[in-house]
Amino acid sequence: MQEFLDSTNFTVIFISLIVIKFLLETYLKIRNLKSIEINKDTIPERFTSIVTEEEYKKSIDYNIDRIRFQIFTALFGAVVLIIFTLGGLFNFLSEVVISTTSSDVLGAVLLGLLLLIVEEVISIPLSIYSTFVIEERHGFNKTTTKTFVTDISKSLLISATISSAIYATVIYIVVNLGDNWWIYAFGAVFTLQAIIFFLYPVLIMPLFNKFEPLDDEAFKQPIEKLLEKIDFKSKGLFVMNASLRSTHGNAFFTGFGKNKRIVFFDTLLKTITPDEMEAILGHELGHYKLGHIKKGLLSSLVFGFIGFYLLSEILQSDNFFLDHGLENLTIYSKFLLFYLVIGSYTFFTKPFTSALSRKREFEADDFSFQYTSGEYMISGLLKLSKDNASNLTPDPLYSSYYYSHPPIAERVQSIEKKLSQTEKK
Repeated sequence: MQEFLDSTNFTVIFISLIVIKFLLETYLKIRNLKSIEINKDTIPERFTSIVTEEEYKKSIDYNIDRIRFQIFTALFGAVVLIIFTLGGLFNFLSEVVISTTSSDVLGAVLLGLLLLIVEEVISIPLSIYSTFVIEERHGFNKTTTKTFVTDISKSLLISATISSAIYATVIYIVVNLGDNWWIYAFGAVFTLQAIIFFLYPVLIMPLFNKFEPLDDEAFKQPIEKLLEKIDFKSKGLFVMNASLRSTHGNAFFTGFGKNKRIVFFDTLLKTITPDEMEAILGHELGHYKLGHIKKGLLSSLVFGFIGFYLLSEILQSDNFFLDHGLENLTIYSKFLLFYLVIGSYTFFTKPFTSALSRKREFEADDFSFQYTSGEYMISGLLKLSKDNASNLTPDPLYSSYYYSHPPIAERVQSIEKKLSQTEKK
């Protein structure tokens, strides 16, 4: 591998992959825009009873705005990545840190913080436009300027704390634990991530939202019966004040062990019935009972292990880093550059991970169908799609590449098929 790493022109490969990624994803987005345009005059048959013409037009306008903005942000992101790497910005930040400290561990922390701050500053205008122009224009935004600034400050502080701990740990291990450092680093990072994931529901999430126990008996009673029926124990049922920032609705399951929590957006409780809530919750619980969370964790373990092995090999090749614009070859600058550019080399895995995710979503729907009403699952999904102004006519190629959830029409069709089979029996 070292011969390959030392002899390959990574500059050409890097630029080529950035261009290919942008052109491919832009092509898919344009296809999606055309699909929306073709279907804009007629509400899809399955949605005529749930979506008015005005709501359908709103969803079309919203999705067109979002996709156009995504094309711009993708181009912007590609340009910024090139400026960071081949343009020399990351190398300049490395020079600043080298002139500040001779410690590899402290250097990793400082360079990581500089990278985080610069990236945050660059992304703020995009976040402002997304929140206060697109979401505001289409009636979804509830975020105030104060909440927006507070969120950024908290997120930056949390990211800085977590990333600093990870970078310092990894670089210390690289410097002190010999050739097999990557095995120890993998174990240490996985342990840190597991701790963060365990504490996330009780320490981090409450910094952004209020969580109150679900006390509406109309919703609470059927949900508790469902939990008992499938033998699921959690820390509790909570309602999150999502309306502080948006009118979008959702429900999710978070945490593991003693910190498992089921969370409902307060916006969701205003639009769906208790029976629909029970069916949607059945889907979320299906992910847990079917082992999707464990399988996802195992996958991340495997890919994390492979990633650290590749990192250990690549760190031995100066050519890789020189070809990506880095001249100050410290152990920590090479480590951080690797994670800055690796996404450009792995983007082609997205359609495979998306397909696996969609498969699991169908399986979770099937699980919910076993324990709750299929009719209520359908009506709940239709209401969610309406409230979130989901794209009801996505392009098949676009959705196969991007969608982690099947298009709403496919999910409804799948449940209707099962209902039909049940009636025949």
